[in-house]
Amino acid sequence: MTLRTFVRSLWLVLFLLLGVAAIPAGAQEEAAEADPVVVLDQQAAELAAIQKAAEAETTSAEKAELRDRGMVAGSTANMAVAQLVPRLAEIDARIAELGPVLEDEAPDVKAQRERLDAERTDLDSTIKRGRLVAADAKEMIDRMIREINEAFNRDTFKKVASPLSPALWSDVAASLADDLARLRDFVVVSVLGASKAHFGSRLALVAAGLGLALLLLMPVRRGLRQVGRRIAVEQVPGTRARRSALALWFVLVGTFTSALAFLILFQALNWGGFLTRWTRPLAETLSITASIGGFMVSLGAGLLLVGQPSWRLAPLTEETAKRLRPYPGLGAILTFVGVFLIESGKAVGVSEAAAIFLNYVVAFSYSALLAALLITLMRHRRAAAQEAGAEPSAQTTFVTLATLLGWCAVAVALVAALQGYVNFALFLSRQAIWTAIVAAATYLLLIVADDLCTTFLSPESRLGRSLQAGLGLRRTQVGQLGVIASALLRLAILVVAAILLSGPLGPGASSLFYQFGNSAEIQIGGFSIVPGSILKAAVVLFVGIALMRAVRHWLNERYLPATDLDPGARNSVSTIVSYAGILLAGFWALSTLGIGVERIALVVSALSVGIGFGLQAITQNFVSGLILLAERPVKIGDTVRLGTDEGEVRRISVRSTEIQIADRSTLIVPNSELITKSIRNMTMANPLGRIQIGFSAPLDVDVAAVRRALLDILAAHETILEDPAPSVFIDGIEDGKVAFKAFAFVASPRTVYSTRSAIYFTLLERFKAEEIKLVVA
Repeated sequence: MTLRTFVRSLWLVLFLLLGVAAIPAGAQEEAAEADPVVVLDQQAAELAAIQKAAEAETTSAEKAELRDRGMVAGSTANMAVAQLVPRLAEIDARIAELGPVLEDEAPDVKAQRERLDAERTDLDSTIKRGRLVAADAKEMIDRMIREINEAFNRDTFKKVASPLSPALWSDVAASLADDLARLRDFVVVSVLGASKAHFGSRLALVAAGLGLALLLLMPVRRGLRQVGRRIAVEQVPGTRARRSALALWFVLVGTFTSALAFLILFQALNWGGFLTRWTRPLAETLSITASIGGFMVSLGAGLLLVGQPSWRLAPLTEETAKRLRPYPGLGAILTFVGVFLIESGKAVGVSEAAAIFLNYVVAFSYSALLAALLITLMRHRRAAAQEAGAEPSAQTTFVTLATLLGWCAVAVALVAALQGYVNFALFLSRQAIWTAIVAAATYLLLIVADDLCTTFLSPESRLGRSLQAGLGLRRTQVGQLGVIASALLRLAILVVAAILLSGPLGPGASSLFYQFGNSAEIQIGGFSIVPGSILKAAVVLFVGIALMRAVRHWLNERYLPATDLDPGARNSVSTIVSYAGILLAGFWALSTLGIGVERIALVVSALSVGIGFGLQAITQNFVSGLILLAERPVKIGDTVRLGTDEGEVRRISVRSTEIQIADRSTLIVPNSELITKSIRNMTMANPLGRIQIGFSAPLDVDVAAVRRALLDILAAHETILEDPAPSVFIDGIEDGKVAFKAFAFVASPRTVYSTRSAIYFTLLERFKAEEIKLVVA
C-alpha cells in the first residue's frame, strides 16, 4: 500500500460521493453484442496472460491490477455462458421434438438429429469451458487478494527502530549527509535541470496558468457561492430542500473550482516543460492532494456555515461551529504536507532511516490533529450538555461512541508508533482521517437526499400534485413514495460509503480478518470453526441487529406514519419486521461461522422434543403472539376487559401484551390468555362509548319536565355525540316511584366514566333549581 494509492482513492471518493462518476456502459454493450464463443476464447487467452504475469515478481499495485483484470475476465466469461445456456436449452428442445431414436428412422430426420447432436456437443463443451474459465478466474482473484493481504500485513506490521531508541536517531544522523546530497542532486537535475529553451514564453504560460488558478480559487468561487445563496433566498421556496441544496452547492462549487484550479496549474507546468519524468508523478500526486484539500475545506464550510446558524445542517451551536472551523483547513494542509514529505522522499530516494523518520513525523502529526479535534468536540459537548441538562439521546450516544473510537484509534496509533510499528500507526491515522471525510460527506448526502425526496415527492409539491392527477394516487401514497425514495437513495449512499471505507486504503479490515482466517480450525462436534470466523460472525451479528433497529426506527418514525394504518397495525408491522430481522441476522452470523442451514435444521429437529415439553408455555405464547399480530383481534389502543380488569392495550409483543389499567399500573398478560380465553374488546367493532343515567322520582313528578331537562343536559355537554342521539325512557313504575333511564354516546369508552359523573353533577344542580325531587330506590 502506497501513499499514492491513498491519494488516488481520496480523489475517487470525491467523485463517487458527489455523483459525477461515469458508468462505462459502452464496453459492456459491445461485449454483449459479440459472439459468446469468440468472447470466451478471448477471455481464456486473457486469463492465461494474467496467470503468466502472476508467476513473475509483482508489487501490490500490479497484483491489484491483475486482480481487476481477473474480475473482468471472470464476469465476461459468466456473461458469455449466460448467453449460451438458452441456446443449449433450445437445441435440447428441438432434439426432444424429434422423439426417440428409431431403427428405421428417415434419412433426413437422422441427418438432422446428427447435426443437432454435434451442435449440442460443441455448445456443451463451450459452456463447460466458459465455466472453467470463470472458476479459474475466481481462483486467480482469490490468489491475488490473498497475496495482497499478505503483503499488506507484512508491510503494515513491519517493526522498525522506535523513536524512543537511539538507533533511529543515529541512523538518521549517519545518513543525513548522503540524503542531503541526494536532495541537492534531485533539485539540480530534476527541478532546475529543465530545458532553458524558450524560457520566457514557457514562464508566461505558467504565470497565466497560476493567474487562472487564483481566479478560480478566489473571485469565481466566491461569486458562485453568492449566486447560489441569492437564488436560494430569493427564488426557492422556504423548504428543507432549500437549506440542504445550498449546503451541497457550496461543497460542489468549492470542490470543483479547487480541482480545476490545481489541474490547470499542473497542466501549465507540464506544457511549459518545467516537469521532468522524475517530478511529473510527484506534481500529479500533489495536485490531486491539493484538490482533495479543497474538497475537505468546502465540506467543512458547507456543514459548519459559520455565521449562518439558520442554514446550518449539523446540530451545532454557533460557538461550536466557530471552534471547529479551523480543522478542515488544518486537515487539508496537513494532508498535503504529509503527502509531500513522503512522496518527495521516495522521489529523491532518501535512505531507509530518513523514510522512517518522515513516516514518524506524518503519523504523529495526524494523531495530534485528531486528538485536538476530539478534545474540542468533547469540551463543547460537555458544555452543551451542562447547559441543556437533557438526557442523552440515541444521537448523542452514537456521537459518544464515535468519539470513544476516535480516542482509541489515536491511542493505538501512538502506542504502535512508540513501539516501532510506524507503518501501522500511519495506516491507522490515515484510516481515521479517511473515516472522518467519508462520514462527513455521507452525513451531508443523507440529509440532502432525504430533504430533496420528501420535498419534491410531497403531496403539496408540483410533482406530487401531478402524480395525484395523472396516476390517481392519494395524498398519503405520494408521501409514502417520497419516504421510500428517500430510504432507497440513502441506503445506496450508505452502501457506497461502506465500500469506500473498506477499500481505498488497501485491504484494511479484510486483511486484519485474514490474519485470523489463517488460524487453525477448531473441531466442535463435527463443526469446523476458524477463530477469525468468530470475529467475523460477531461483527456480522452486530451489523445485522443494527440494521434491523435502523429499519424499525425508519418504519416507526418515517414510513408507517405516512400510511393510513392505525397504531395497532403499525405495531404489528414493526414487531414482525423486528423479529424477522433478528432471525435473519442470526442465520447470517451462523453462516459466517460456517454452520449451514441444513445443520441448523438438524440441531433444531433434535431439540424439538425438548422444546415441546420444556418450553411449551413459551412456545404457546410465541405462536399466540404471531396470531395476535396477524389477525389483530386486539390491537394497540383498544379498550379491553379481562375478568374484573379493564384498560387500554399499550404494547403487543410475541410473548405478552401490556395493558394499562385505570390506576395507571401495567397488567402484563401472556398472549395465550388473549387467544384461548374470552375477552371483551369494547373498541374493536365500534369505538363509541355508551353512558347510562338512572334515577327515580316521585309518582307525581312532571315527567315531561324531567325528560326535557335531561335531554337539555345531555345536548349541552360537549362530549355527548349528536348521532346516535341521546334518549330518555321510563324504565318502570313501582312502589310509588317512576324509574327513568337515559342513554347517550361518547366518542370513546375511555371518557364514559368522567362524562357520566359530570352529567350527574349538572343533573342534580338543575333538578334542585327546578325543584324536581328524586327518591332513593
